[in-house]
Amino acid sequence: MTKLDTKVVVLEHGHAIAPLTSSTGRPSSDFAAFCRRQFINYGILPLLLILLILTFAIIEPRFLSYGNVMNVTRQVSYLGIIVVAQMLYLVTANYDLSNGATVALSSIGCAMVMAATASGDPATSIALGCLTALGVSLLIGIVNGVLIAVVKVSSFMVTLGMASAAVGIALLVTGGVPVYGLPPEFSRYFGEYAVLGVPFPAIVFALVVCAAYVLLNWTKIGRHAFAVGGNERAAFQSGVNVRRTLLCMCISGSVLAGLVGLLLTARMSTGEANVGVEFPMQSIIACVIGGIALSGGEGRVSGAVMGALFIVLLSNGMDLIRVQGYVQEILLGCLLVLAIIVDKLRTRVRLRQVAAPQAA
Repeated sequence: MTKLDTKVVVLEHGHAIAPLTSSTGRPSSDFAAFCRRQFINYGILPLLLILLILTFAIIEPRFLSYGNVMNVTRQVSYLGIIVVAQMLYLVTANYDLSNGATVALSSIGCAMVMAATASGDPATSIALGCLTALGVSLLIGIVNGVLIAVVKVSSFMVTLGMASAAVGIALLVTGGVPVYGLPPEFSRYFGEYAVLGVPFPAIVFALVVCAAYVLLNWTKIGRHAFAVGGNERAAFQSGVNVRRTLLCMCISGSVLAGLVGLLLTARMSTGEANVGVEFPMQSIIACVIGGIALSGGEGRVSGAVMGALFIVLLSNGMDLIRVQGYVQEILLGCLLVLAIIVDKLRTRVRLRQVAAPQAA
């Protein structure tokens, strides 16, 4: 047990006498405490975002142009929804490596149904296509959830196998050829439409963020998800229905991936089996660098949003300054390693901060 040294500072007449305590004998710093809290919550992401924006704004003037800002807004909407979906898995200490394949298979299912019914009423065709995309993702989420929650198979192996199967099905039914013939109204309203200058996908992203925040912070199932991720056995002994919690999180995450498949299909006006292949790695990088622990039980929706924004800004800025795609892949790989290291450091700082009052 350590002993705290107390310093009493006598100020001029009329000022209060302020005792300052510190385990090291030095005055405590509010700014240092604030920095520690932000590092525990978000890691080094806020600093990286500021440096990234300043760097690209200086190197390439087009980076902050209106057209590019709207382009980034649209791009971050797709990745942002996927990152939120990945977060729903991660808070329960699970991974989703099948979100990219879910996007692809949902896109193919949506496009094939719309193409087959395009000769009829456009509204009916669009409705059937949307239901197909969400239905496919719902089925994938149920399979993932049952295998993870009931059969107790590792989420890494379950979602990796599901990713291979989903991509294989998408390639089998299309022969690797994009699906065309979608109603033009689908792309017009779901892909190109804007409300007061805000792209439709960005509005959907904002609604998803709000829904995820409410789910994780204001509902019982959200609190149970963090409890399961923190310590599944302790959560079970406390009366938490672990199976139901895992099923809800897996299904919700996969349905959000299907929603992205729907939006990307509208954006491209085609259904493609290779869309979303980069989402698994990018979503994990964005989550971890946004302060969502790989070990589960910790994370904020705001961190997920900032992580997605960082990935999109980095990719967009490198495209503007003509960095080769291979170099971008190298940087993303290095960023993943950096994110894991930062996650470990955050865990150590958090444990040290928790242990300090107990030692005192």
